[in-house]
Amino acid sequence: MARMSLIAVVTAMLFAAGCQDIRRQHAHLLVEPAPIEAAQQGFLMPGAREADYVERVAAARQAYREALESLIAYYKSVGNYTKGQWAQNELRTFNQMVHYTYLAPAETAPANLQARDVIDEAEQLYAKAMELFREGGGGLLIVDEAKLRESLKYFNQLIAEYLTSTRIDDAAYRAGQIYEYLKNYELAAVYYQRAFQWDPNTPYPARYRAATILDQKLKMRPEALALYQLAIEHESRYTDYVENAKRRIAELTGAEEDVQ
Repeated sequence: MARMSLIAVVTAMLFAAGCQDIRRQHAHLLVEPAPIEAAQQGFLMPGAREADYVERVAAARQAYREALESLIAYYKSVGNYTKGQWAQNELRTFNQMVHYTYLAPAETAPANLQARDVIDEAEQLYAKAMELFREGGGGLLIVDEAKLRESLKYFNQLIAEYLTSTRIDDAAYRAGQIYEYLKNYELAAVYYQRAFQWDPNTPYPARYRAATILDQKLKMRPEALALYQLAIEHESRYTDYVENAKRRIAELTGAEEDVQ
């Protein structure tokens, strides 16, 4: 009887260990479907209210500039030199101010774009951007930040002007690398997500890169979990990243604790 009890205990222990090993190996399966569906739509994307506010600011700036220009013209027409100088000084000060765009091209472009058309102008623009990108250090060992920033300008131009180009996912991923280097982590995450939204078969580990930023930099752990899951499913060619994603899911979901 005692022998039977011992066998039962050992069997239970082995069964529990086996379940825990499976849970460790397949920790990514612990991620709920709903967050994964949300990840397909993207995190940190600007809402309609933000876009409306930004448009209102841009319109107000333009109206202010035009009002000052009209005032300058009026004072010139009536011969009021002093007030004309005041208005010119104010306009000069306004033009010298930093005017933030607030929304980058990848933020204003829709998530359902498709990288489907080979466009010569886009190819040329991408080649120019990549030349500068490599000369700047390619996001690895930065040797010339100015060239890196210049390449970013061309990547964004490509996204803004050639919305169906086969290069929009490439441009989004490279821009994401630059924004990450510049420590603009919110924009980096958005651009990485745009890369796989615009081309689900993009050759880059965009899902994984977005996940690590949300996880490590922005502390958005639930959102990061969903993107780690997508990385495991779609970026299997990057074996080290996949293993890291599985490990991180296990840590964040508590699966690691079950086997300690």
